[in-house]
Amino acid sequence: MVCGSDYTITVSNEPANIVLGKGESLIGEKCYRVLRQSKSPCVDCPLQDTINSGTIIPLVKYDDRFSEYFEERCFPILAGEDTIESFILYAKNITKSRELEEKSSQMKKLSALGQISSGVAHDFNNVLTVVLGRVQLMKKLSSDPYMLKSLDMIEKSALDGASKVRKIQEFSRPNTKTLNESISLKEIIEEVLEITRPKWDVASKIRGILIEPVIDLKDNLFILGDSSDLRNAFTNIIFNAVDAMPNGGVLSIKTQRSDNYVTADFKDTGTGMTEETIERIFDPFFTTKGVLGTGLGMSEVYGIIKRHNGKITVQSEVGAGTSIKLRFPAVKQRVDIVTESGFDLTGTFSIYIVDDEEYILETLKDFLADMGHRVQINTDPNDAIDDISKQAYDIVITDLGMPGISGLELAEKVKAIRPLTQVILISGWALNLKASDIKNRVDFVINKPFSFEKINYTLSEIEEKLLALRKNPAE
Repeated sequence: MVCGSDYTITVSNEPANIVLGKGESLIGEKCYRVLRQSKSPCVDCPLQDTINSGTIIPLVKYDDRFSEYFEERCFPILAGEDTIESFILYAKNITKSRELEEKSSQMKKLSALGQISSGVAHDFNNVLTVVLGRVQLMKKLSSDPYMLKSLDMIEKSALDGASKVRKIQEFSRPNTKTLNESISLKEIIEEVLEITRPKWDVASKIRGILIEPVIDLKDNLFILGDSSDLRNAFTNIIFNAVDAMPNGGVLSIKTQRSDNYVTADFKDTGTGMTEETIERIFDPFFTTKGVLGTGLGMSEVYGIIKRHNGKITVQSEVGAGTSIKLRFPAVKQRVDIVTESGFDLTGTFSIYIVDDEEYILETLKDFLADMGHRVQINTDPNDAIDDISKQAYDIVITDLGMPGISGLELAEKVKAIRPLTQVILISGWALNLKASDIKNRVDFVINKPFSFEKINYTLSEIEEKLLALRKNPAE
């Protein structure tokens, strides 16, 4: 469009007439009325900024009429040095290009997030290793049912925390994990309700509001999946429901079976969502919580449900609450899962542990010593090599990432000195190392954080291996 100094349109091309004039000529109309439905010149008009700067200053605006973004540019035509004779107004629909830029930006954020999280994963998993270890030691010392239940919750939450770090690192990569765990929908939702109780019960009461849970969970509803993933998904849904009820309300959760599927319905009586929000609810980094939200919660929920061959639907209305329905293929009965039970150890070992984190050493030492093993610890891998060269140990447990030399280098030196010593490599890094990948250096690999059941299982495998070697020395 060409506009006079009084903002009256003197020329308009056919696209302008079609988009802004519904097919009629715009000549004689004011540009601010046509573009913004305003009665006076736009406060944010880019024309004056362009004149002041001497360069074309674009302005991006969202047009509610079309639900699309437009970029406006003004090209002034001056009669004198500062006198506007007329100006050309150029508007371009940039919705598609903006969406592509946002997606590109999101992928860059995901990549950066993966790099950052991989850097903190090692330290985070070290901390969780100690939390899990101390919790499991405390469980052995307590017989109080309430205390044991609380420790179970801490243990599961710590494991879920470690899983959360791995999920962030794998966020932009497809998940190929095999779903082979039979999960009771009732049991896992009850666990999540206990884990989230501090938010929907305790914190709400502190704020002077009441969130009433209405729970209807049917027995004998099973699905195949990953319990950690599902706890993360259900926790995100419940947290969002609580956040949507700032003045209190009702949180209802209902499970049932329908033909060959089981469903879980989460409903709240909160503020609800607009249609635009519902459409974008599963987009990465989209959030309505401002700086308080990351925008990863519901996109992660969507990914988890899809990995479980499930479906998720959202119904919501502003002021009338939100309903989220999940549907999964049903399993008729529990599937027998092979667990890491191993067999009871018949003997004890001499064990040397090397880790640069002293609190991990102490936790492992306390557990293994309590089991009757003879344990030596060291934070310095070079000192450890000297000790092992002077005295034989049945097992060496070494961390992967250590200053000076790595756990793999230490393992190689140990095998050179003591070929029959069994080496267990432990790591807090997000690595998919297997003992077969580093043959002749490491016999077993354990990722942090690990449970003591995993340690026990590995020790039972070592005992079985050593017994077999004694029976068949030639092997």
